[in-house]
Amino acid sequence: MKRYTIGLVSTVLTAVLWLMPQLSLAFTAELVSITPSATDLSDQIGSDQSELTIFGWLTELDTAYTAVFAVDESPALVVTPGGDIDPDNRWTYDAAAGTVTVPFTANGLLEQNDVPDGMGVSVIGMMPAVPLDQDGPPAEMTGAWMSTNIEDWDLIPPSEDNVAFGFNLSGPAGSDGFFHMFIPSALIDLLGEFSGQDLTADDLAVFNDDAQASLAVTEIEGGAYIDINVTFDDTDTTVTAVAASTVTKKITAAPKLAVSLAARDTQVAAGDTVHLYGWLKNAKKNQTVSIWQKPSGTKKFTKVKTIKTGNAGKYTVKLSPNKTTTYQVKYKTKTSPKQKVVVK
Repeated sequence: MKRYTIGLVSTVLTAVLWLMPQLSLAFTAELVSITPSATDLSDQIGSDQSELTIFGWLTELDTAYTAVFAVDESPALVVTPGGDIDPDNRWTYDAAAGTVTVPFTANGLLEQNDVPDGMGVSVIGMMPAVPLDQDGPPAEMTGAWMSTNIEDWDLIPPSEDNVAFGFNLSGPAGSDGFFHMFIPSALIDLLGEFSGQDLTADDLAVFNDDAQASLAVTEIEGGAYIDINVTFDDTDTTVTAVAASTVTKKITAAPKLAVSLAARDTQVAAGDTVHLYGWLKNAKKNQTVSIWQKPSGTKKFTKVKTIKTGNAGKYTVKLSPNKTTTYQVKYKTKTSPKQKVVVK
């Protein structure tokens, strides 16, 4: 992947945007206005790239802004690190005027230096659509956006080999961030085409890495909306540590599993409790699921517990393994992915 570093001369912000490889289509944009006025930091963030056009400002926190850009085509994707787009007041493209309008509320970034009290850095990035055989947002993504207070991200576009859409997010270990994403109906249809299913918003789940971790996908006009918080913890089932002080999470929307399994923590001390959870795709309550385990050194799985599902077909169970153990959940003829928990 191609890497871009955004470093402001005044050290207001140091952020890294991880982007897909060079896209073949050019995209140009110029700022027309931002209301209310804000200190422009765009020239300190870096020059426009064909695959990502970036603008930034020093903004007043919790203040609603509207930025208008003159563009040569509609972007497929808008990202707003340091700002939040309201799903009831989305970014729009006016083909006749050749403009994109992005309303957002400034909320700043997790890591920003030398910023006056009550102020924050807000960034808007726009990416054009590319053909499906190229890396980047396809035309079916047009209208999508991602809002966050997390500085570092890279796009995960959908493909026949990756029936999912989302972002890798990197943040300081132990920190918390928010992640809001809008998925247009056309993109949901594309995921359905790739998976061989007729999908709606209700058929999607939020995945952290390969673990189905949330059902926080809400159907709204024109598509689906995801509203979750992200904790950068290197023992979480969905986290990969990439540096001593940085953790990366892969957050995607993808078709629900028939029966899912995740662990709140994948590393525990001997005698500590392991929290397992998951959902049935049919979302039925009072269904029987069985928990199976294979402790390190054993050759096969054995059933350890049988429990009932609750609301939305969710189950939770607490176990106390004595050694590193791999778990699996069964529901009728369906089997969950395996989940390994390391006991230190």
